[in-house]
Amino acid sequence: MTPPEKSFVFAPMHNMRPKENEPPQNDAIGAFHPGMSIYKKMYEGMGKQVVTFKFDNYAPAKQCRQSILDKMQQGAGSQWYDAIIYFGHGWKGGLASAGFDNASRGDLTDAIWYYGQPWVKVVLFACSCATPGGYAYKMAQDLNCWANEGMEVLGHPSVGHSFTNPQVRRYPSNQGETGETVCPDGKVQGWLKKMRDERAGFWAQMPFMTREELAAAV
Repeated sequence: MTPPEKSFVFAPMHNMRPKENEPPQNDAIGAFHPGMSIYKKMYEGMGKQVVTFKFDNYAPAKQCRQSILDKMQQGAGSQWYDAIIYFGHGWKGGLASAGFDNASRGDLTDAIWYYGQPWVKVVLFACSCATPGGYAYKMAQDLNCWANEGMEVLGHPSVGHSFTNPQVRRYPSNQGETGETVCPDGKVQGWLKKMRDERAGFWAQMPFMTREELAAAV
């Protein structure tokens, strides 16, 4: 594994507001914040830089997006990011918690282009962003100028836990809009076991592992 020298990690500050007659949510405090903390502890423990930002997801979408872009710029300093990590809600058309959709996607990918390394790994720990032809695919297309430099966008094609969802796809891929399944062929059971262990942190390591390392690990 080649750990990222500098990561930008962002997640919503608040639990999602429940709909009328629904119980309180525990998404931010129960999943997104723990994921951020585990990731930060792991890579800072390796002597790497991790810039974290909990954005105000109760703010208007435009204000929310701008706060993320501002923090990404401020945190960059003299060293660009080689990992951009999002914990939050997602869907085929965007990063729901952060207010980014296809209309504003260019603002996010432009910022990654400005403040990211050509080999940046963008990891969307969010539901459904890697649905075929979805947000992960389109972000990879926006950053396609770095396709031969090691840039990748990873995400989940399905609904599930923010970071232990075992379904993960990688872009760009020769599979086009469908993306490449990250789980090595013939290794499903080992993959499921590794991904479901929140504290061990394999889910936080796998974006930075080679295909050979992944196959050996599971």
